[in-house]
Amino acid sequence: MKRLLTTVFCACVAVVTLFLFCNTTNAATDGIYTYTVSNGEATITACDTSVSGSITIPSTLGGYPVTAIGYGAFRNCSSLTSITIPNSVTNIGDYAFYDCSSLTSVTIPDSVTRIGGRAFCDCDGLTSVTIPDS
Repeated sequence: MKRLLTTVFCACVAVVTLFLFCNTTNAATDGIYTYTVSNGEATITACDTSVSGSITIPSTLGGYPVTAIGYGAFRNCSSLTSITIPNSVTNIGDYAFYDCSSLTSVTIPDSVTRIGGRAFCDCDGLTSVTIPDS
């Protein structure tokens, strides 16, 4: 009986370990972007805060389509002035562009169906936003 319980316990530990190992998403970096991949889709989780001027977010990172801009991904990018989001993005997370004080222009494609709370909070210079009907 003790041997059976030990075997069952070891099998459970192996299954849990395998599950955790296979479902772990590690952050990767591509240029100024840090991102994670889940279910074959990339989410931008951070951007180098020294970025300045206008940028266009790439539609792919590491060969994966960029479908989301995560929570606070561009926060404190105070020299960012303009951003264009690709058609691959469907979700802009909460506080995504928090405190991008020099941001004046944002182009959001029709593919975006969710813009999180306070996504553009403290973007005091924002004067032009293109928001889709979706």
